Amino acid sequence: MDPQERRQQILERSGEIFATKGIPAATVREIAEACGVYSGTLYHYFPSKDAIVAEIIRVYVDELHERCSEVVARNLPPIERLEALVQVAIDAAEHHPHATAIWQIETGYMRTVMDEASLAEKGDFAAVLWLQCITEARDAGILRSDVDPATFYQLMRDAVWMTNRWFTATPNRSNSDFAREITSIFIDGLRVR
Repeated sequence: MDPQERRQQILERSGEIFATKGIPAATVREIAEACGVYSGTLYHYFPSKDAIVAEIIRVYVDELHERCSEVVARNLPPIERLEALVQVAIDAAEHHPHATAIWQIETGYMRTVMDEASLAEKGDFAAVLWLQCITEARDAGILRSDVDPATFYQLMRDAVWMTNRWFTATPNRSNSDFAREITSIFIDGLRVR
């Protein structure tokens, strides 16, 4: 197998194992067996289990950062921008289901990996943008002022990020349609009446 193909295989199989068992419970031997190689072979591609985790998350975070930057560049009003950011999250969960699951399950562990791999700023970028949209909409009188933007963000973020467990786009209901629906549910509940 080509070295790049093997490297990708290691990342994919590791992602599946980490998402299912959790990072601490997964072993290098288990990853190697899933890839059909000896444990020592993995070290030719990655120096440690943490390096595998960091690479899985780096690819995920880089894509999120790039897509969120594209949304910001469009200069949308805050509610439309939030909807676009929700779609980015849904798309990322669809394209990177294992990284999304790892991110959800291993929050504390991920913080350490992100700090060590210098990914924390990029990893927090989407959160900063979501909060910015919510705060701008509140300050513009679109959203209620009696609900803390951080609380609204946490509730909406958790709802969106957990949809990867049950939502799959179909020809009749795209990720874009779903993002619009989720955003509407949350925004309409907090809209000034």
